[in-house]
Amino acid sequence: MDGNSAAIMCERESSDGAGAYPITPSTQMGEFWAEAAAAGHINVSGRPLIFIEPEGEHAAASVTAGMSMTGLRATNFSSGQGIAYMHESLYAAVGKRLTYVLNIGCRAITKASLNVHAGHDDYHCVDDTGMFQVMAKNAQAVADLNIMSHRIAELSLTPGIVGQDGFLTTHLIETLKIPERELIAEYLGRPDDIIDTPTPAQKIIYGDKRRRIPEMWTVDDPVLQGPVQNQDSYMQSVAAQRPYFFDHVQELTDQAFEDFYQLTGRRYQRVMNYRTDDADYLIVGQGSVIPTAEAVADWMREERGIKVGVVNVVMFRPFPGDLLSQVLKGKKGVAVLERLDQPLAADLPLMREIRATLNKSLENGRNPKAPAYPELAGYKSVSDMPALYSGSFGMGSRDLQPEGVVAAIENMLPDGKHKRLFYLSIDFVRKSMMTPKQETYNQEVLDAYPHVADLALRGSENPNLMPKDSITVRMHSVGGWGAITTGKNLAMTLYDLLGYHIKANPKYGSEKKGQPTNYFLSAAPEPIRINCEYFYVDVVLSPDPNVFGHSNALAGLKKGGVLVMQSDAATAEEFWSAIPRRYRKTIVDNDIRVFYLDAFRIARDEATDPELQLRMQGIAFQGAFFATSPLLEKHGLSEEKLLDAIRDQLQHKFGGKGARVVEDNMRVVRRGFEEIVEVTDKHLDEDKLKTGGTLPVPVMVKRQPESRSASSDIHRFWAQTGSMYASGLGESVPADPFTSMSLMPAVTSHFRDMTGIRFEHPEFIPENCTACGDCYTVCPDTAIPGLVNETGQVLDTVVNRLKKAGRPTDHLPRAVRQMDMKLKKLLSAAGETESVSKIIEKAIEETIAGYDGGADEIAQLKAEFKDFREELGTFQFALSRPYFTNPEKKQPGSGGL
Repeated sequence: MDGNSAAIMCERESSDGAGAYPITPSTQMGEFWAEAAAAGHINVSGRPLIFIEPEGEHAAASVTAGMSMTGLRATNFSSGQGIAYMHESLYAAVGKRLTYVLNIGCRAITKASLNVHAGHDDYHCVDDTGMFQVMAKNAQAVADLNIMSHRIAELSLTPGIVGQDGFLTTHLIETLKIPERELIAEYLGRPDDIIDTPTPAQKIIYGDKRRRIPEMWTVDDPVLQGPVQNQDSYMQSVAAQRPYFFDHVQELTDQAFEDFYQLTGRRYQRVMNYRTDDADYLIVGQGSVIPTAEAVADWMREERGIKVGVVNVVMFRPFPGDLLSQVLKGKKGVAVLERLDQPLAADLPLMREIRATLNKSLENGRNPKAPAYPELAGYKSVSDMPALYSGSFGMGSRDLQPEGVVAAIENMLPDGKHKRLFYLSIDFVRKSMMTPKQETYNQEVLDAYPHVADLALRGSENPNLMPKDSITVRMHSVGGWGAITTGKNLAMTLYDLLGYHIKANPKYGSEKKGQPTNYFLSAAPEPIRINCEYFYVDVVLSPDPNVFGHSNALAGLKKGGVLVMQSDAATAEEFWSAIPRRYRKTIVDNDIRVFYLDAFRIARDEATDPELQLRMQGIAFQGAFFATSPLLEKHGLSEEKLLDAIRDQLQHKFGGKGARVVEDNMRVVRRGFEEIVEVTDKHLDEDKLKTGGTLPVPVMVKRQPESRSASSDIHRFWAQTGSMYASGLGESVPADPFTSMSLMPAVTSHFRDMTGIRFEHPEFIPENCTACGDCYTVCPDTAIPGLVNETGQVLDTVVNRLKKAGRPTDHLPRAVRQMDMKLKKLLSAAGETESVSKIIEKAIEETIAGYDGGADEIAQLKAEFKDFREELGTFQFALSRPYFTNPEKKQPGSGGL
């Protein structure tokens, strides 16, 4: 399951109540909690779950605090701006010694532009509140740290935060061991248990025994907590919290981790080290980057003989300086990778803490017999102090390939660049494949900022770190076509069939519907360590038939790999010819097997609900995957066993919608399995094929005037940005001055062509129009304008367009005035179901017949009306009761079309 689910699988057993306001990417945590509460789930304390969704995150934090004050085990879920919004409430929760746990799906906070994806901005924006903070590297750690955080909070009387990377962990499906209900009951107990008071300060307040979660508010023992404090007393209340409460958190955390290890065999520490003992170079980080870094460390040792280790900072608050000062001592280089940027700070948050810790260790070295900071290691000389390198990566879920970690390591080597501050996986200037305009602009930036390119690091190699015998799949689809459901079902089917470890996650933007989306899936007989978009893949499934128009669907597809695409082609030859030549050549050169199927036709045939057709077509690709994959043969699986496993997944996913929906999907899967067609004649015929060239400027963009301001110039934006996205190179847009301000000119909608994602287009039948407005309110592409025009406006528009086009209009302006009066009379006499186009034609004929001019003038007028008809074209108008009939009854001539 994914990280959001893992958190709730634990919370719903342990906690009593939640106050939450949904925000991406932690929304599912709140949704799953609400589902459990609505279903009447009973937790380990024998209580039904309480869920309160107030008007915002600030109020949600207050609700959660209130629950905690009354002695309930409470929780909250939030992300991004939601964390910033509740910020001030968190200080009070700490000061009141509450015990709740805040689960954060860590997300970038809006700066120049909105992003709902992974970043540690929210996690660090509250690191001054006094809440303890831990960070999970995967779904297993999410579940385990969630349980342990409740224990730490309840022992220390300090609320805590459990972070996980938004989307990269919250939405990543992977294998894990869910803590059992019995384990949670034994480890956490009930909120009303009477326990030994764990610290001297607490004994002074509560005595030798206390309630596990103290009741701050009770009717029987009333007390005021958190009054106003003036100059005479406020400072004492703040300072007293350090020795009597905060200084105990570290010890109680170690105790909670040890107790969990004794019950589960899964050991956690505030800092977890991987191959650090003999390492010369270390990667330090938090979150989902850790497994990737560990895989790269192994590869660097095996392939290059470079001793690299990885340090996972599991707990950020209180900062584990005692452990870090030991592990970093004497290393040649330490690269600290952080998923955020704080440009005006001296260092990024993790690096600030590390640098402060190591400086204290140097102070200890001055007086080893009486160190100033006895909990820290002593550095006798500067040689004990490692060289520190600070890297920003992955902001907004920017993909970090193993290449990026390789770059961070290579930067520290004796022959490396030794950049002390750098960014991974982006570029500040283009390095290749530039148009003349792009090259000119590139040089302009470099002339003004000659060293800006050095801010970005690129590794010399991007190794394939997937386990042996793994299978990796990438899907190319369109938002709203059900690719995520298909990917999840496929992942779970592989898990059920083979018992493999799996990782599966979607990639889409905030705009998702109608735009390209990806789904990445891998399955392997051993744990899959890397957390990134899979570049090296065995199978590409593309329900998007236009994928080659915006992406390179063959990128990273291995030699002998499989490509399966949607197509309604009548023959294999027709399908093959539709693939652009450069991709056909790649297919031939790499011996890629190519298949196609018409999944849309299958879905149309089988879906009993028309609204499910678009989403169900992706299900056909699940059948196609197993038809083209060697897995069935390799593992000796029968078609019957396969279909049974798929049925189980569909029943789990759609069973609540009824048997009909499950059976519809099963028929689609079976037909996808049976109707797939392989292209066997992969010829090139190079002389007959166009080789392609520079991406043409969209015709609608050409028509736009050039702006005096570069920031609002659509042509500048097309050359620098729009053309990159249109050619599938959006990931390669550089970090330039325009990008820093997120400036987008008007009418960039001209770049966007939605035609390819619609296979059925509505036809407007004006004679049937009742002016209900449904067509333009439900149109998914907002392509239908809800307009009402007077007849005079329509006629004048046609004439003005003819004038602008330079066509002769000597007689037309006067004639259309006469035509307007005739047309209104004809329309008033007509019924609402009559054809307006025919009535317009009749008005034209009556106008020409009644025109008072000579033969030459009438002949010229006829020619001008011919142009008029051509310009009006097939534009459709409707007579309707709300906009024509009723207004005409009240005031003749006021009706509109």
